[in-house]
Amino acid sequence: MKLKNKRRVIIGLSGIGLILLYFARSLSSIAFLLVTIGVLFLFHYVDHVYKFDFPLKYYFYLFLIMVFGSIIGAGLPPFGFYYRWELYDKFLHFVSPVLLCSIVFFIINKLDITLKWKFLLTVSIVMGILALFELSEFAGDLLFDFKLQGVYIFDLINREKVESILNPHMDTMLDLGLGFLGCLSYVVYKWTHLALKR
Repeated sequence: MKLKNKRRVIIGLSGIGLILLYFARSLSSIAFLLVTIGVLFLFHYVDHVYKFDFPLKYYFYLFLIMVFGSIIGAGLPPFGFYYRWELYDKFLHFVSPVLLCSIVFFIINKLDITLKWKFLLTVSIVMGILALFELSEFAGDLLFDFKLQGVYIFDLINREKVESILNPHMDTMLDLGLGFLGCLSYVVYKWTHLALKR
């Protein structure tokens, strides 16, 4: 697909992000939206410079990962699913690696190695990304007391996290475990898909 069309898609996705921002009604959502747009343009830049020629669906995947993880997850009602649905974080930690694996496998698949090594590299890279994300949550908690690790119930009146449902250590291990299951789900899906195409 032409790079000009991909830029138009990014601008369109940014417009959707602005609409979501209107409903999110929180200042932190503005920062999340700017980061999301920045990540999309960085992805576009990498696509252009390294000539990966990513299919358009990967731009949507990245957008979904960023928006569901930040604006929809952390905003105020009607969003704020992290604080209103205890399993929302776990759902994202399973689904996001599946989408990430798809993007990473597209890159790895260009290498001249056997399929099992392509899968191993894909899972290793995505698990590395998840580990870095969990380390950033730990650093945010340690340095700024953001309470990113753990599952909390949010007091909408006072706008603060009040009750921990899952302690931070168990939350981190569960997140990594679900991420690994998401990676394995992608590997099983892709292997089956490739086997059926033969």
